Amino acid sequence: MTASQAESATTGRVFDIQRYCVHDGPGVRSTVFLKGCPLSCAWCSNPESQDPRPQILYFRDLCRQCGACLEACPEGALALEKDALVVRQDLCRACGTCVAACLYEARIRSGEVMTVDAVCRIVQEDWRIYAQSGGGITVGGGEALAQPEFLGALLYVLHDGLGYHTCLDTSGFAPWATLEALLPHLDLILLDIKQVDAAAHRKATGVDNAVILDNAARLSARGFPTIIRVPLVPGVNDDAQSLEGLGTFLRGLRFPLVEIMPYHAYGRSKYAALGRDYPLGDLAGSDATLAAELLQGYGLEVAVHQR
Repeated sequence: MTASQAESATTGRVFDIQRYCVHDGPGVRSTVFLKGCPLSCAWCSNPESQDPRPQILYFRDLCRQCGACLEACPEGALALEKDALVVRQDLCRACGTCVAACLYEARIRSGEVMTVDAVCRIVQEDWRIYAQSGGGITVGGGEALAQPEFLGALLYVLHDGLGYHTCLDTSGFAPWATLEALLPHLDLILLDIKQVDAAAHRKATGVDNAVILDNAARLSARGFPTIIRVPLVPGVNDDAQSLEGLGTFLRGLRFPLVEIMPYHAYGRSKYAALGRDYPLGDLAGSDATLAAELLQGYGLEVAVHQR
């Protein structure tokens, strides 16, 4: 096997590949979502991305309780109790047999082991759209940096081998050496910065932010094309003190754009489908325009991200 073939055969855990994306970098793109994340952000819109293992999402509203999934499950992990489908999580292996048996698409398996070659075959289907729109491929998650070998192999083939514009959408939570090794195979990084205060960041995400801020500073020193994205979450970073701290940090660096990402609860149904409560309840969003204006006062180029 050649080195190129070895790269193409490298495997990783993928939970989705979305086509025709227009918010994940320039032009029209395909976004490859890798499964697994070391952060545990309460506002995460893809909760199925957090656990690296395969999972079954069950959308109760679509279920007709036909019983096909119960009959198909080889582990006996499903049961109907009081007109509700119950999953024995201690028995479920997320094998996907119930998904294949469901006639109403009420069950979805999240998480497949894929080779680099298999991912590339899918995203290459839209090569004309990338060429016409100035688009390409974005890799996100979860946290793509949590699968560095697969990520590196995928970016190498897409960028160096096939010539596509490549973008990494990341929290930046990884050693600098891991991120640095990817830079030759990347054209752009979308870097989330959620909080500059270490204690507040740890409370909101479950991890420290020292490595994230250090990576941001290193990318700035390199002059590597990087857009900072700030998910604006009420009670987490929408207060004046948090935004002023962010502005102070960023004004000393060289980034072409800071994007404010307004809070939304689009992922709420996925929490229910995973049998989890949505952590933020009925939380309402903040005024992203005011946050943008405050950051602009630090000499930053700021835009409110439009979905």
